[in-house]
Amino acid sequence: MRTIILILLIFPATIYGQRNLRDSSLNTLVSAVNYKFNLPSGDITKLWGFNHEIGISVDNKFKNGLTLGVNAGFIFGNQFKDTTIFDDVINDYGTVTAMSGAPAGVLFLMRGMTSNFNAGYVFNKLGHNPNSGLWVQLGCGVMMHKIRIESIYDDVPQLEGDYRYGYDHLHLGFEVREFIGYLFQADKRFLNFYAGVEFIQGFTENQRNYNFDLNGPDPGIKQDYLWGAKVGWLIPIYKRKARDFYID
Repeated sequence: MRTIILILLIFPATIYGQRNLRDSSLNTLVSAVNYKFNLPSGDITKLWGFNHEIGISVDNKFKNGLTLGVNAGFIFGNQFKDTTIFDDVINDYGTVTAMSGAPAGVLFLMRGMTSNFNAGYVFNKLGHNPNSGLWVQLGCGVMMHKIRIESIYDDVPQLEGDYRYGYDHLHLGFEVREFIGYLFQADKRFLNFYAGVEFIQGFTENQRNYNFDLNGPDPGIKQDYLWGAKVGWLIPIYKRKARDFYID
């Protein structure tokens, strides 16, 4: 993540260009800020409903249409489903009791991340210029997700400190990624974007040795799938075209 941010800060300040993207296919470095609406399927649906992901990426598009790059995303949401995980701390009224004896305001939030290396191809014959078109990507990397327990205004000892590790169901594992969409690049840098559909298949394992709701570990590989619509705003970066000078 830090490496990607550093690239985003350095390259735009050094090699923005003014070259005409309509003339020919160019070797361009593009950075992106993106958003995705995730619909879950597989084992992850036992914990979560729909969620969101924001991310950044850096890809290099070669003249022949091939692309190579990296991306990282932050997953967040509040559609928690499996409240049985907290049965031993939730009372008969469906609330958690704070240290003061009053009902505590506790939130159970989804937090996670994805990180991938990607390879793809831009089919510019289906585009409006040689540097745009149908963009297909395949990638692999890591996925992580967990339950974030937040109690900002109340003291809830049974859900604080190391106790949280017994409830957060931290999952981590390998993932593969597929994306298909349209890449739009134009001479005006602020009119560059992509939009499409992304599907992520995560094969994760619970990282905690002891889960309070299970009275032990949660063995086995989980199949955690996230799919949905993804849009990104791109900043194309390419070398400045050399100027011709004539001397009489």
